[in-house]
Amino acid sequence: MEKKSRGMPNVLIYFIMILLVLIVAAPPIFRIVFKEEDQKSSPTTNSGVTQATALTCQRDVVVGQMTYHVKIVSNYGNDVLNKVTFVYTLPTVVDETVIDNPVLTEMNTIRNSGLVTETSSATDVTFVLTKEMKEANPTNTSLDNYYSPLETQRTNLETLGYSCSQLTA
Repeated sequence: MEKKSRGMPNVLIYFIMILLVLIVAAPPIFRIVFKEEDQKSSPTTNSGVTQATALTCQRDVVVGQMTYHVKIVSNYGNDVLNKVTFVYTLPTVVDETVIDNPVLTEMNTIRNSGLVTETSSATDVTFVLTKEMKEANPTNTSLDNYYSPLETQRTNLETLGYSCSQLTA
């Protein structure tokens, strides 16, 4: 009889040991199993990391005795255009003899498109065209020359006399 009563505590001890091993081993096993499933469900997302590219194009425009510096920065994320920023640096001296100023005409076209936000300082006028504004107004094509894929954008602006550089991060 003593052996039978002694066997029961041994079985209970073995059961507790197996249970403790399972409790200790289960979390790492679950991490491995669930991590693989997460990677299978979204292999293209690399922890939300995107490839960011900035295309910066600049030119100086001489109008009469005035020189305007124009800079256009196009920001791309994963080859999708997110934002275009136009910065016009105004001349310090205004030539009153100029009647038809192409830079002011260009600025008015951008301003009147209804697609940009505008800020200005004493020397700069900045317009920002965002992807959200463009998508909200798909029929407004007034700024489509400036809202293009990366290589098309570069080609369009270089054709207009801009000097472009590209930075990818």
